[in-house]
Amino acid sequence: MSYASAVSSRLRPERPWREHARLYIDLFADRTVAAALWPGALGGPRTAAQAAAMLEADIEHWQREAFGPWVFFEAQTGMFVGRGGLRRGAVAGHECVEVLYAVRSDAWGRGYAGEMTRTALALARRLGMTEVVGVAARTNVASLHVLSREGIRFESVVEHAGLPHELGRFYLQGQP
Repeated sequence: MSYASAVSSRLRPERPWREHARLYIDLFADRTVAAALWPGALGGPRTAAQAAAMLEADIEHWQREAFGPWVFFEAQTGMFVGRGGLRRGAVAGHECVEVLYAVRSDAWGRGYAGEMTRTALALARRLGMTEVVGVAARTNVASLHVLSREGIRFESVVEHAGLPHELGRFYLQGQP
């Protein structure tokens, strides 16, 4: 049994490979998903080339960091659910590790984003990280709810691409 499957029995995470290109294209071209992830000035649906670049960045992140976003499938049916995990980067000008997720719009409301978040946070703990950030557009009420339910502490509002985003932290090794 893999580490990730021990965390979630409903979902099966896999490291992304180029063979997952069609999944990324379909997920990030979906207008409903794009409206949640990239509202307004952030640009909406992604083109096939943009989705392929995201996949390539995820593959490179795994090679560089030995962790990153996974592609998630339903364990019993094999249906692709979405992409989620951890990514090192900068948020509001500060280097950090961010938890992220994107779920197919036809799979919304089934708790998958929360499972992806818990799987990512469990890995972060296993890797000895003390905190992970989460960020969501203030208009993305569902994502704000997922992050809150999973234990984030929202700390500030930051501007990203001209839109206000809630920024918070998951404290993984005790309290700050």
